[in-house]
Amino acid sequence: MKLSPDKIEALSAALVDALADVDGVLFRGDDSQLRLAISQIMTDELMVEERLDAEIHRMLQAYKYEITMGRLNYDDLYRKLRNKLIAERRIVL
Repeated sequence: MKLSPDKIEALSAALVDALADVDGVLFRGDDSQLRLAISQIMTDELMVEERLDAEIHRMLQAYKYEITMGRLNYDDLYRKLRNKLIAERRIVL
């Protein structure tokens, strides 16, 4: 993950504090519940790219022989497959 759990917690706390200062924003739970929910959402969103990359690496294992023999370029295949999956799944990174 690109952000540490401590950084995610700090960002979620800053977001709750910023929202608390906005007129007209009312919380339905206490601050700790809201921070926890925001942290979980942020972590899930940050993990999308990691799961996608792991899936692509697994898929490219089928072409391992061709890649090692120099018939196919791993970086080109990775980039094409990644762009294809992002477009098909409408993933926003």
